Amino acid sequence: MSYDFLVIGGGISGISSAIALARNGLKVALLEKAQATAPLLRGFSRQGVQFDTGFHYAGGLGPGEPLDIFFRYLGLSGAITSFPFDSRGFDVYSSQADRFEFRFPAGFQAIGAELSAAFPRERQAIGSYLARVRAVCDAMPYQNLDAPIGSESVLQMVFGPTLRETLDGLTGDPLLKSLLSMHTLLYGVPSDQVSFAQHAVIVGNYYQSAHGIRGGGLSLARACDRRLEELGVEVFCNCEVTGIAADASGAFSGVRLAGGETLAGRGCIATVHPQRLLELVPEGAFRPTYRRRLAALEETVSAFLSFAVCAEPLPSLAGVNRFLFPDAQSIHEIGRGPTGEAPLYISGAYRGQDPVPSGFIGIFPASFAETARWQGSSFGKRPAAYRQFKQQQLERMRRQIERLSPDLAGSIASIEASTPLTVRQFCDSPGGGLYGVKHRVGQYNPLPATRMKGLYLAGQALVSPGVMGAVLSGLIACGTILGHERMRKELKACC
Repeated sequence: MSYDFLVIGGGISGISSAIALARNGLKVALLEKAQATAPLLRGFSRQGVQFDTGFHYAGGLGPGEPLDIFFRYLGLSGAITSFPFDSRGFDVYSSQADRFEFRFPAGFQAIGAELSAAFPRERQAIGSYLARVRAVCDAMPYQNLDAPIGSESVLQMVFGPTLRETLDGLTGDPLLKSLLSMHTLLYGVPSDQVSFAQHAVIVGNYYQSAHGIRGGGLSLARACDRRLEELGVEVFCNCEVTGIAADASGAFSGVRLAGGETLAGRGCIATVHPQRLLELVPEGAFRPTYRRRLAALEETVSAFLSFAVCAEPLPSLAGVNRFLFPDAQSIHEIGRGPTGEAPLYISGAYRGQDPVPSGFIGIFPASFAETARWQGSSFGKRPAAYRQFKQQQLERMRRQIERLSPDLAGSIASIEASTPLTVRQFCDSPGGGLYGVKHRVGQYNPLPATRMKGLYLAGQALVSPGVMGAVLSGLIACGTILGHERMRKELKACC
């Protein structure tokens, strides 16, 4: 069977790519090796509480904002119900050693006012920081549909000063620098490695507005399934791609599947980890330099995660996330400290469409090296030593939650854990990166067009992590294929 385009990977970036191509009249097949599309978005449930593993909240989902426009274009808006997070403080920063707490309100102006009230001597630095964040967002071609676009637009985000360098140039206040760096927990790259531009394009959307989706990532995944069906995209689940084929000229011609079958296509968008891609393409398809660049890509931090079902509702987590730190310096060391003493991110877990959480997820950034000794073991068949280690880590996580959020700890009815090995299994990232490839200053940033004609890339490795980054990468890949001005014209029609 032959298609115009094959899309490898049924996560949100692959789904966005497939929908955009199908909207433009192309015959598309979406190939996912898991049992269902968007496996990370779907999460899992315990005692009726849904735990989101790939979606917690989104920035830029307010009316007319970038993600809202993207969802309208993809035909998802009518099938999901979003709700605003607490406008008085959707993200709460807390440093235990400094006995300091700050609540991020919704909107740039409100954030500036609250920051200036908390740090009156730093008004100029705060104003400059927020102005620079807005300037970066305004220059992003797909977030601002009128911004100039060039082939280098995305690549440039890994150049320029780091977030740490930028903040050091604005202020000497260590607490303010910690506070403005706290959202590095959302993409897993320390402040001395991530470019300010990369940081700004991520946090700028949250500063605009923060929203959740009723039913969480599972609702979004189901909306995606319905839209794929409406557009006639052929979806193949339990379908692992084991190889990419090329014709005599070296151009993409199709894929080989684990069962021995082949599917032909004129083109392909691969959303797999770039290092996985190297295992699929024919020898000689990429130049040695390009292969080395993809092979050398570093990954973001990994994490231990806790999933708690609580005995009573948690109104304090309704539309609110907590970013908890032992001290101000710890945010600059994410992934480098031991479990129980490192930064902690907490997000509510909901029961169905309930407006108040009945549980919570705790994310404890960590190095994959902590579980590397068991990396040769199989999922579901880990040795006893690993299971003992996992239980010990869970107890450390519980103690940290008790120390930094005693109100939540006292309501826990049951709690489970996952480790960096679990992250590697479900994110299919070779190094267990929680957010895929690390967008660090100076590192090569893959572009959608590869060195094989007809083969394109999408996914978190290209733009940025999270639902916004994944959707954006799919649209940029399709813009590379169909024409960016054509794609942006279609997006503008959804404004």
